Amino acid sequence: MQKITEILWQKISDKTQEIEDFFAKKFQQNPALFYNSVDLRHSETKIAPIDTNCFPAGFNNLSEVSKEKAKIIARDFFVTNFPQAKKILIIPENHTRNLRYLENVRYLQEILSASAEVLVGTLLAEKAEIDLENGHFITLHPVIKKSEKVVTVDGFEADVIVLNNDLTDGIPEVFVDVKTPIVPSKNMGWHRRTKSQHFDIYNQLAVELAQILEIDPWLISSMHTSHKDVNFKEQKGLEDLAKNVDLMIENLRKKYQEYGVAEDPYCYIKADNGTYGIAVWPVFSGTEVLEINKKERNKMNMLKGSVQTTQVMVQEGIKTLDRIDDKIAEPMIYLINGCVVGNLFRVNESRDEKISLNSTGASFFDLENLSENQLKLGLEKNKMVPIYSLVARLAALAAAIENQKIS
Repeated sequence: MQKITEILWQKISDKTQEIEDFFAKKFQQNPALFYNSVDLRHSETKIAPIDTNCFPAGFNNLSEVSKEKAKIIARDFFVTNFPQAKKILIIPENHTRNLRYLENVRYLQEILSASAEVLVGTLLAEKAEIDLENGHFITLHPVIKKSEKVVTVDGFEADVIVLNNDLTDGIPEVFVDVKTPIVPSKNMGWHRRTKSQHFDIYNQLAVELAQILEIDPWLISSMHTSHKDVNFKEQKGLEDLAKNVDLMIENLRKKYQEYGVAEDPYCYIKADNGTYGIAVWPVFSGTEVLEINKKERNKMNMLKGSVQTTQVMVQEGIKTLDRIDDKIAEPMIYLINGCVVGNLFRVNESRDEKISLNSTGASFFDLENLSENQLKLGLEKNKMVPIYSLVARLAALAAAIENQKIS
């Protein structure tokens, strides 16, 4: 079979206007979120998103070129949507000891400063000035609700809040019944959002785009199912979960035969409302689910903020073909207002090509800073960029539609 990258490069070249018309119409009906990052997996057979983040971290990994592009697109977003906004308040996660995460917030502050005056708020009670690893520092300003607006305790009144907190624990009281605009919507937090709904929407869009491209939608999407009332600690709901894992693997085996893939298929079981790579488990059969050990039960049982896992998504596993300096890599595409601003790669030498690279030991690279001889991506760098963009924009569109449904 012809490589998926070769197929998509040719289709994009032949159908550029139809593709752009598709996205323009869809985004007009469903305005893009302020930002997204999309984790992709690219095997020789297919390329598809495996996770779409609506409150992305990692902006500190952008190159200077990507950062400048992000500034321009962010400024356009605020001029179009909030033309009177003079003050922006970023609300980050509460884990103040994670200096790399706070460096991401500092970069985000720099990007947004091209649009307005920007401070970093905090949901914690105490003001803090934190030294970062590279000689910079960041100041966190506690926020309160005052006259239906969100302000800092020292009087900075935000015209717009940029949320960089996924609200796994729910919506904080300070954001309830306020008139201050919040982007992305607080309803897109993991207290309400599910991965399975996102990928339901994405797969519907993949069918529509595949009709334009004249390809099998499976080549740019992944199979998935969702399961409620799961309790890993008490081992409840695992029999049905195991049956559905086996069913998906059988369906994948048929697809593999159709496309001549001589490998064993596998799945990922993921918390349906999880993040940070927590509660993610690769399995190759339903038997593994039934024979889950204590270590895996504990890993799958809790999410960030000690929120218990009760619903999971089973998602098709996609191995990664991509390599940076001969090391296993996976693309991470950053978007603002539905437009790609950066093509990053996560590299992790401690993992193999079938396992998630989102774990301790991962490092990050911007494609802008990589030379052609460092890359093994399926095609040349300049041809891969529009392919990554196509799939990532479709995922960002799915998030936009998801936002309309949730709100």
